[in-house]
Amino acid sequence: MRTHLRTVFKFLAYTWALPNTALGLLFGLLILGLGGRVHVVAGVAELHGGTAGRFFASRPHPFCFGAITLGHVILGTCQKQLEALRAHEHVHVRQYERWGMFFLPAYALSSLWEVSHGRCGYRNNFFEMQAYAVKDHQKAQNDSCAKQDELESKCVFTSQLNCCSVTIE
Repeated sequence: MRTHLRTVFKFLAYTWALPNTALGLLFGLLILGLGGRVHVVAGVAELHGGTAGRFFASRPHPFCFGAITLGHVILGTCQKQLEALRAHEHVHVRQYERWGMFFLPAYALSSLWEVSHGRCGYRNNFFEMQAYAVKDHQKAQNDSCAKQDELESKCVFTSQLNCCSVTIE
């Protein structure tokens, strides 16, 4: 009985997020048409690379990004960025499952609120703070690793802050 209930709730979550997922799939088709690739990870389509990946990675701040989520679709500049940002982006997937078609307007309103109060509309956004909390928690757990792992995680964290410095595959 419990397994059936979980399946029903998962189906409802996918359905509730479907309008945003459809938008993500449209952009995903463009990425695939421009030489990108797709992988499915934990029920989420991850698309990356190609001309579109190089284009977005080369944009100046604040127009560059490592990855963006639309429903159950994550669009990334390259595979390495997707791997580095996966936990963060999957928080957004869960947010889409909770907020459905209201997620994008709520996200925009949260950014506008922060900007109107003199704060960063991205980093102080309610939804981004939740996603970064997961990433920061993982980073804290990884701090006990060997010195080399620590240096590599700092490199990955730096590339998230400045996606334009990332080398594209």
